[in-house]
Amino acid sequence: MVTWADVRRWDPAAVGRVADDLNAWCTRIIGANDDVEAMARFDGWTGDASVAASTRGNSLITTAEQLVAQASAVRRGAHEVQIALERISAFVRETEDLAYRHGLTIGDGCVVPIPGQPPLAPEVLAIRHRVQAEIADKVEQILRRATDVDADFAAIMTRAMRGEISEQGVGTLAQAADVGAAQSGLSIIGPPEGGTPSDNKAWWDSLSDTAKVALLQNAPDLIRNLDGVPAVDRDSANRAVLQREIDRLQSEATEISRANPNDPRTPNQGDWAGKEKLDEIAAKLDGLRAIQSRLDHPGPGQQQAFLLGLDVGGDGKAIISAGNPDKAVNVATYVPGTGADLAGISGEMVRSDRMVEAATKVGSPSTAVISWVGYDAPDDVLPNAMSESYADNAKKDLDRFQDGLRATHEGAPSHNTVIGHSYGTTVIGHAARDERLAVDDIVFVASPGVGVNQAEELGLPADRVHATVDRNDPIQLVPIHGIEPQHFEGADVFASGQPNEPPPSYWEGYDDAAHSQYWDPGNKALASMGRIIAGRPTS
Repeated sequence: MVTWADVRRWDPAAVGRVADDLNAWCTRIIGANDDVEAMARFDGWTGDASVAASTRGNSLITTAEQLVAQASAVRRGAHEVQIALERISAFVRETEDLAYRHGLTIGDGCVVPIPGQPPLAPEVLAIRHRVQAEIADKVEQILRRATDVDADFAAIMTRAMRGEISEQGVGTLAQAADVGAAQSGLSIIGPPEGGTPSDNKAWWDSLSDTAKVALLQNAPDLIRNLDGVPAVDRDSANRAVLQREIDRLQSEATEISRANPNDPRTPNQGDWAGKEKLDEIAAKLDGLRAIQSRLDHPGPGQQQAFLLGLDVGGDGKAIISAGNPDKAVNVATYVPGTGADLAGISGEMVRSDRMVEAATKVGSPSTAVISWVGYDAPDDVLPNAMSESYADNAKKDLDRFQDGLRATHEGAPSHNTVIGHSYGTTVIGHAARDERLAVDDIVFVASPGVGVNQAEELGLPADRVHATVDRNDPIQLVPIHGIEPQHFEGADVFASGQPNEPPPSYWEGYDDAAHSQYWDPGNKALASMGRIIAGRPTS
């Protein structure tokens, strides 16, 4: 087991010099390929002696190819070890600096206070204890990674020395070098089991660029939905899976269509057992293609989009950000309500784009708004949305997602807001109440109740809790999940509806359509949401 004292002494430059020497040696040998091949050619010479000389020459060529393959394997291993050691050494320095700033020191297997310090005030001591535990986790991760690197390189060296790395019968020294390198490389350990988003971020940062590329190309499913992995990398992994899922569903739809006994070319017509399944697939394909279109072809003035999560199982889930949340000054997460699924993701993305535009209009220097269909929403109001189970099932995922945004954000902390619509407000309420969301503002739009009786139970000051409901929206008739947030004492209640709109014209003044109009252009609620996202007052 590698110790803390070991990793403090590790010298990446020394390993780099080994890699450079091997590289120079391999380059010289490969450059002499024609001379080496000439060892087995004797033009104009025949007879037994010629055959024996040619046989010996071919044997020497094979030996040279074998040596080049082994040297290339060690060269690649040394190069990757150098990169890994540079990262590990940087983490060692950062961790020791963090410990020193809190009066701690790191020994082998423990993190302890530096001797001789005066007693600390209770609040300072509590902070030290928290940091002490955090540093202990970091030390464990660093040593685990260091041990893996050490074991991997030892295995490469051992295989080379035992002749287990071969040239595999190739024809040139350059080819032998390639196949030798292909038999080398450090293994890539996965993220820490049960790790927090901060743990995942630390793991991702510990990987070399080579390892990250290998994961993105060969194991995108490992990281694409992992909170704590930067948005750019999650997006890259999910884009590869997006096309894969489109192709897979399209093939499945084609296969089902062939089973239509009536007309395989028009399977949606008439009564047919496969129609329901085919319609389900078609709806998901519509959602996936809408995502692909938004990613590849942003409209005029639209932010670049990032695909942060995708799951085509069940009703389907998707997390798409308009703008890069790791770089934006203002970041909002929009949680839709009943009926939200992959098939309807297009409409959710439109709302996010409109919120970006609204925030930009009031001076937000950079904005990212995320459509978070990252939970299984109720399919219908009756009976599904009457249950709190959907919110309870979603709260931890939403909390982890918010923690992930904090972990991966670059520079000064962003101003983060969560915005819920309808049942999405219940999801946010339960998450804030039970998990303490790492956000600065909460917005409830057309809420049926959020599981608390007052704003303070959400973990924020009352004036950082904002709410609105249209006067025509019948949602206010069914406070099925507690007091509606527009009635919270001290909450910021802002107006909805179009300016100068006519009086209600439907049953008892309520109109179902009002429940879905908060993001319509010109709606007063949309402008207020833009101000809240930008960190400005609604009035």
